Amino acid sequence: MATMQSIEIEPFTHDAGTALEAHLQRHRLESGNSDIHFMPFAPGSSHGPRGINLESALLPLDTPGWQRWFCAREIGSGNIVGHVNLKSDSLETGLHRCELGIGIERAFRGQGLGKRLMNHAIAFARNSEHLTWIELKVFAHNSAARALYRQLGFEEVGMVPDRFRILGESIDDAIMILNVATPEAHR
Repeated sequence: MATMQSIEIEPFTHDAGTALEAHLQRHRLESGNSDIHFMPFAPGSSHGPRGINLESALLPLDTPGWQRWFCAREIGSGNIVGHVNLKSDSLETGLHRCELGIGIERAFRGQGLGKRLMNHAIAFARNSEHLTWIELKVFAHNSAARALYRQLGFEEVGMVPDRFRILGESIDDAIMILNVATPEAHR
């Protein structure tokens, strides 16, 4: 198991595309396989996360459809083992908000990497003149993730019951928000 000192967080660059896609594939295979479901896709489904859109990664923050990704990379191997991404609203009237997604491979969970990734995304949003809110959705049964988000200042504002059904299991989805325009100190 790698130590957190051997993991660096870096903004996505185009040369990391192959490593990011490999990470997303490994991470997707972990959801629901001897673990809780954390993605809204059944194990083995041909559907899954779309990953990064390279054109969207270049769009300015005042343009609908922008994305920003931060990757957790092992220093020795160069493998990406975690990510956090921010995606804009698709409407100009919603550009003061973005949606956050995060994923960490099983072997790297429980070591503080999620908090490090989240802090990078929150700092990016706080330093933006365009963003006021970060929103995320998390499966209600993922108590560890919900606790981390609350620790970082996110507030739960809603619950969507029976949002997903994966292999017959009903999954509720919690909605959480963080106001990044407030002068709170980073946690």
